Amino acid sequence: MRSWLGTLAALVVFGTALAGPAAADPEAPGTAWSADHYGVVVGTASAPVQLEIFCDPQCSECAKFEAASSDELSRHLSAGDVAVTYRWMTFLDARRHNDTSARVGNALMAASDPATSAEAYQAFVTNLYRKGGTPSAEDVATTARESGLPAHVVDRIASGQQVVDATSLNAFNRVQLLAANPEHPGTPTVYDPTTRTVVDTDEAGWLDRLVQER
Repeated sequence: MRSWLGTLAALVVFGTALAGPAAADPEAPGTAWSADHYGVVVGTASAPVQLEIFCDPQCSECAKFEAASSDELSRHLSAGDVAVTYRWMTFLDARRHNDTSARVGNALMAASDPATSAEAYQAFVTNLYRKGGTPSAEDVATTARESGLPAHVVDRIASGQQVVDATSLNAFNRVQLLAANPEHPGTPTVYDPTTRTVVDTDEAGWLDRLVQER
């Protein structure tokens, strides 16, 4: 909740869902674009706990959140207890005078694929934050490969193929964030659309407790 967001850009509808080989196990928790095409749904659609996580790839507080929560997220995503819609933002590019959030955010959208498992996607997110910096397309593709993403997805990322417009991505997800967390619209924000509340993630075991309550 510490990084404040930039000015709302004009919304431009852009992009279509990515196609790719079918997952080996169609019942396994996987990844897909959200219906609005500005989020990545990770996990099983029928999971009892549904969360939206708003992050910018360059957000240091997001990196701390992922370092602290990734093991729990990965475990519950794999078990089918939790589904997460990652909503990537790019507002920090303007502050840091670079395009890192746009490039990495595009790669994170490109990583969504019928063959990408929830566990591999979560590992990709965690490893990108762990490495940090301003990675090239080749660096991001290497991280994707190390995280267990399928070869054709790694190739897509390495090519730098633009799958979403960064300005539209940030603008649309900013609107969602302002609706979810109007008092403190910063990153990271973890939102529970079922209860329409922001989740307190400061204490260890927050996700285990949330799953037990459902």
